[in-house]
Amino acid sequence: MSIPGAVGWTVGVTALFLFLLGLITSFRMAPAPDGAGGSFRAEPRLDIIGSFACQAVAYLLGLFGVLQMHAPRASIREFLGVRRTHAAFYPLAVALGFALEGPIGALYTAIEQRWPSGINDAELVQVFADASALERVALGLIFIALGPALEEVFFRGALARPLRWTHRAPLVIATTAALFAAAHVGWQKFLPIGIFGVALGVLRAASGSLLPSILLHGTYNAIQCFSLLSATGAGPVDDVPAAASPEAAANPGWLVAVSSACALVLIALAWVLGNRAEAAVRAREKDLS
Repeated sequence: MSIPGAVGWTVGVTALFLFLLGLITSFRMAPAPDGAGGSFRAEPRLDIIGSFACQAVAYLLGLFGVLQMHAPRASIREFLGVRRTHAAFYPLAVALGFALEGPIGALYTAIEQRWPSGINDAELVQVFADASALERVALGLIFIALGPALEEVFFRGALARPLRWTHRAPLVIATTAALFAAAHVGWQKFLPIGIFGVALGVLRAASGSLLPSILLHGTYNAIQCFSLLSATGAGPVDDVPAAASPEAAANPGWLVAVSSACALVLIALAWVLGNRAEAAVRAREKDLS
């Protein structure tokens, strides 16, 4: 796969996702008073489950399209890199998920304060506040397990594997990170998510397996999900500022510095482990076959 080809797949999948999302949004409108004699106007309601369903359809269609074009006879599991690697990558992925929360959140906060995106995070908190216990379980499953797995399957699986056949690992890591960030729409998120994408890509390339990057992604999202649940009991939902999203919670400067240093050390350890551990070396060799 060429880099322009990877860009094309990402643009196509993102466009399909946005089209499907717009389609279901047009059918799911919440009445809201417009203040004119008690009449009502239509206002879209945030639907996380519906949004995930649209994303799943788009990303899975993209996966099967890439598979048919680049490896029609390969098994999906082998193509994506769902394989064993050195066991140390799994606790390393969890630790890296915690370490990245500080610097990525601080960066996003700084960008939002300088160039506000206008995103009202109170709406997302309200979704959790209004959800029943069963609905919260479903939302948590989407945020922590299904969503991360879906995105990793596409970016670090369907795109990274064929890109690795023709390009060196650093270029593949940078390309998939940039496409991962761009797919989230909204330039304020590009740099923070791009940095996160680099960490995911390093872990994927070093381990030779998709599983550690899924675990890293899920761990990071679990922290954000916990922040959302905490915000639902922290006071009136309308008091949640637009620039202070759960993923951008304010942390002391020293804590951001320490967590940034820890993240760099963990990323370096992942790369060293990938080059020296026999299980990781074998897994990485399979990515090139």
